[in-house]
Amino acid sequence: MDIEIYKNFLTIVNTSNITQAAEELHITQSALSKQIRMLEDFYGCELILSARGRQKIILTEAGRILYEKASHICNLAASAKDELQDVKAGLTGTLRLSIAYSRSTLLMERTLKDFALKYPKITFDIKEAIAAEQTQQLLNGISELGITLTNLSSPDYFEVLFSRPETLSAVFNANSPFLPAKSSLNLEDLKELPLSISEGVKALFQAQCQEAGFAPQIVSSSTTKSTSLLWAVHNIYVAIVPSEPGETYGSRLVVKPITDKNINFRKNIVRVKGRPLSNAAQLFLDFYKEQRFKESKVNN
Repeated sequence: MDIEIYKNFLTIVNTSNITQAAEELHITQSALSKQIRMLEDFYGCELILSARGRQKIILTEAGRILYEKASHICNLAASAKDELQDVKAGLTGTLRLSIAYSRSTLLMERTLKDFALKYPKITFDIKEAIAAEQTQQLLNGISELGITLTNLSSPDYFEVLFSRPETLSAVFNANSPFLPAKSSLNLEDLKELPLSISEGVKALFQAQCQEAGFAPQIVSSSTTKSTSLLWAVHNIYVAIVPSEPGETYGSRLVVKPITDKNINFRKNIVRVKGRPLSNAAQLFLDFYKEQRFKESKVNN
């Protein structure tokens, strides 16, 4: 049965008058009456009690049941259409991300929460991992986009979709006995300091210190950036962490950028080369780029 006939039947019942329903639907009264007869023939029972001179229609028990079912059918059809259009537009689906540990909290605060509010029908599958694990998650199709801070294993397999330089910073407690007066530091300034660092930047930092002729005093190595910072919060160690433009850590901590030219970190968003993005992933990528563009205009 054509769903338009169900819709017209609902209009007839809701207006309680075939003449008024015909005017509302912009079709003839005879055409509506013919549709009622088609429904009655199809279901084999009378739907509307008819009597000469009656202005308002009266449903039979069968008509009342059909009204409830037709309402459900039409609502279901409308819902299916809306959901399919959402899928087509990328407004639904699952966003599958592999995120470097040091980036997850900031990504939630700056991007994911706003993205979720704008696109409430999109769900999330987020993996936090070190670079080697991110590589496997992306290559195996577990994650679709990788948000990385260091180069992934097998970089030739990946395409960079977005890239921005990051600053490596030393973070001190405001009352730290190690807090220097100068606004920025070089690696030599860190030579004698007890350091906490996250795994995501540890290897590159150690390599750069080795090139500078010393081994850093790393006394705490942790999976997450937040744990590294806690040592500084409690005024025990100096945290070595990557920082985004405009990122702050509260009044208890003082951030000193490390300005050695060889310290080169970039935050990248990557995918496997040649692998198309889902609508949800493309929507996120566009949203993320737009946010960063607005931030850069404000900062400049």
